[in-house]
Amino acid sequence: MVLALVAIGLVAPATAAAQSARKCNGMAALCDRTVGDVAFPTAHNAMSSPADHFRGPNQGKPMSWQLDHGIRGFQIDAYLGVPVGTRVHTSLTGPLTTAQQDMSPTLLAAGKQLNAQLGKELAAKQLANVTAGVYLCHTFCELGYVKMVDELRVVRQFLDAHPNQVLQFVIQDYVPPEQLHAEFVAAGLGHELASYVPGEPLPTLRQMIDAGTHLLVSLENGDDGPQLPNAFTGLVEETPFTFLTVTQLRSAASCVDNRGVAGSPVFQLNHWVTPPVPSHAAAANRLLPSRTATCERTRNRIPTLVAVDFAERSDVVRVARRINAAPEEG
Repeated sequence: MVLALVAIGLVAPATAAAQSARKCNGMAALCDRTVGDVAFPTAHNAMSSPADHFRGPNQGKPMSWQLDHGIRGFQIDAYLGVPVGTRVHTSLTGPLTTAQQDMSPTLLAAGKQLNAQLGKELAAKQLANVTAGVYLCHTFCELGYVKMVDELRVVRQFLDAHPNQVLQFVIQDYVPPEQLHAEFVAAGLGHELASYVPGEPLPTLRQMIDAGTHLLVSLENGDDGPQLPNAFTGLVEETPFTFLTVTQLRSAASCVDNRGVAGSPVFQLNHWVTPPVPSHAAAANRLLPSRTATCERTRNRIPTLVAVDFAERSDVVRVARRINAAPEEG
């Protein structure tokens, strides 16, 4: 009995010490902050890179690189599509929205043409009734695509190797939410989805890690309950996202309310120039420190998702560290 008590006395302090020494998203100080009170370096259209043959990409490196280099927030677009040879035909319904059209007029025209062409090929081959799969694309899968489940498996591998990391996803979704949920399940991430009900407090990073729910995921259009809630009905509020020049990012007007309910716990700061061009993105990204400071003052809160194009041409990870009051870590 004495030995047992001694053992208990030794184990408990060790467990407490391990908890206090844990680094959540790279910093011990972040563990007891809610997921809305931490800045996440975020990639806009994270799936869109030359590595996966996207035309007019928003990122220079794939999501695997982004994860390895500190990106912890991901804005991705999900569509239904049908393979036609080596291409994928996008199952579009209704007119294209403004959020879908942030590409050059030339590329937009090319996408429309290819979509119509592949649609005719599907009809000619009588493949129109083939079950569509879920792909990450930007407006037109004809201009570049990856299977959603494949990218989510990359996330699964990352979390297996980095169990003290928490990630956020905002999905621009054109897929029934139950199909999106099935993609997370197929990738081994179904149990990783944290739950959120509007009006309730968000969990801390420590709580998410301890619960084994490392992902906070929301949808721009659909709603699948607490595990895949709609972003803009109580979880996320954002800045505008359409800026045609770098100069427009300098203004305090770039920080005003856009989508979302005022006071939502996650604040998404959209910081890019449309259409995506590496040189323009580099110029925009040089403004990131000053614009985040401006928006902090204007909105009286820190940004949660600091979203940029061409993250590899930015200091977004360092800016997030500054926001989180993190010391520079080698």
